[in-house]
Amino acid sequence: MVCALPSKFDEVKVIESRVVYNKHGRRVVEDILQFADGSTHEWVYFAGAGPAIGGAVAVAAFTEDDKMILTRQYRHPFRKIIYDIPAGGGGAQDNETPEQAALRELEEETGYTAEKLEWIGRFTWAPSYIGPGTVEIFFTKSLKPKGDFDSNEIAEIELMDFNEVLEKVLRGEFIDSALVIATLLVAVQGLLSS
Repeated sequence: MVCALPSKFDEVKVIESRVVYNKHGRRVVEDILQFADGSTHEWVYFAGAGPAIGGAVAVAAFTEDDKMILTRQYRHPFRKIIYDIPAGGGGAQDNETPEQAALRELEEETGYTAEKLEWIGRFTWAPSYIGPGTVEIFFTKSLKPKGDFDSNEIAEIELMDFNEVLEKVLRGEFIDSALVIATLLVAVQGLLSS
């Protein structure tokens, strides 16, 4: 028989909350938490621009010959170019579904759209420091050119054979969380013909 002991996490109250930074779509919040045992803890986290960070979407998009659409972008905190997949904030438009957000991000970042998207999984970034919010990952092989990508995007597009992408993920060469997780989901679920 397992005996559950009382946990300090049975009840957690926010006794104070203040925004310490709110600029450029980034909001940092400092909360003072009180646990069931009476102890307090300061918690600092990213909460997005609104009252709470919303979800995000990412698209594992493939051509008919199993080439994955990757975006290459300069990521200043790393001071280098990072490969990732089309992704961004979900629900940025009023009443936008995750599927609509995924199509919008795909078009804005690549100039492609898709006839059909399939939801394949979700994850959350660093739940201790960013939240609440999840990234919904979609898969498509039904790409069609739609037009020019958004001129505000600062990404370059690259098509790469999926087996090469998977190898780079497994060797730790690709580090973007959405790209890594989407690649592993595509591989484990056997979504490609090869």
